[in-house]
Amino acid sequence: MSRGMSRQVRIVFIDTQYVETDATNFKSIVHGLTGKDSMVGVEPPLAKTRVVKPSGVGDQRVVGSSVFSRGVSFKDFDRLLMELPPLDELFSAI
Repeated sequence: MSRGMSRQVRIVFIDTQYVETDATNFKSIVHGLTGKDSMVGVEPPLAKTRVVKPSGVGDQRVVGSSVFSRGVSFKDFDRLLMELPPLDELFSAI
């Protein structure tokens, strides 16, 4: 920055939310968290997704029928990533 042109620093605190969901409800959850219209196709049943308030202050966790859980080890996650097809194959179909 040049002299005389100082800008104020803006600090934004973001409330962290841990989200678990299945592939069917993923887009709806993302739209709900970003404030966009969350109506995507058929609305999922309310019993499938719920917000749980843990003991930590400000933490929220959206729980649904999930493929992943919080207790996945790095080894298991790495194995899962290695099973995915290369990105070239994924985007060649588009």
